[in-house]
Amino acid sequence: MSYTNISGDKMEKKQEKLLNSIFYQIDYLYKGKQKKVIVCDESKNLSGSIKIRPAKRILDEAYKKGVLTKDKPICEVTSGNMGIALATLAKAYGNRIIICMPKFASKERIDILKQLGAKLILTESFDEAFIIAKKLEEKGVFLTRQFENIDNAKSYILLCKDLEKYISFFPALILGVGTGGTLNGMGHFLKNKYQTEIYAIEPLQTLILSTGISHGKHRIEGLSDGLIPKLYPKEIVDKIYSIDDTDAICMAQKLKETLGIGVGISSGANFLGAVLTGVDGIITIFADDDTKYQSTDLTNFTLKSKIVDDIKLLSIKQLYKNK
Repeated sequence: MSYTNISGDKMEKKQEKLLNSIFYQIDYLYKGKQKKVIVCDESKNLSGSIKIRPAKRILDEAYKKGVLTKDKPICEVTSGNMGIALATLAKAYGNRIIICMPKFASKERIDILKQLGAKLILTESFDEAFIIAKKLEEKGVFLTRQFENIDNAKSYILLCKDLEKYISFFPALILGVGTGGTLNGMGHFLKNKYQTEIYAIEPLQTLILSTGISHGKHRIEGLSDGLIPKLYPKEIVDKIYSIDDTDAICMAQKLKETLGIGVGISSGANFLGAVLTGVDGIITIFADDDTKYQSTDLTNFTLKSKIVDDIKLLSIKQLYKNK
């Protein structure tokens, strides 16, 4: 699914007020070669993640079209970050919020949603969560449908435009696939304008993008939620990288230990994937920080990864707007 009708200035200005994105260049040494990764750190945004972007746009568009009103509860199926973003905004909008989420989500995510006043429906699986959400929609609840809502993808146009203010070289983009919205929105923009190579990441434990079906459970929350989302832009993806969840965890741990930047497990997967491509100056995203993962294996420091051990992180520097 591709996007059309790129968002206008008024929509972007509304979204911009919620954002505090930081852009980094991280230099590393791997297999005897020094290269760099350009990172968009989205952890300082309102609600603590990149998901404030699609949450804001989806709700604003729904209100504008009249399909969402203050008397309608908002509902979404989520592994955490989108639910937290929607619950944060629902406070300001005056809507009730219902979150359908598998019970294996991290304790911190569940606690945050409770603190935000969300009604939580914890399920055994994503499949069960989708079934419940659909039944709620039939009863009049507004379902944001992040896995197929094109406004999810459109919300990332602003991130690309911000990125252009900091760098001028766009050789490749690599991102893990959850809803597919980020890869869709950024991928189409960058490939159309700069002929950027587009790479997708899946957990090695599932291989869902490579094979079309999920082969098992994994520990990279936010990626591969048991389905290939309709927003996944298969037509522009040049290559898929399969990342082992232990390697992703160890990479996230190393980023904090060496560079002092706390990131979530999916961010560890994104950075490791960026290194494995071998592309100098490749772009990726840190979707959130490590605060929502303290009860997970992110704090298990007995885990080992040969690949991560072979990567030497050299430096991190914040990028500033080009004059």
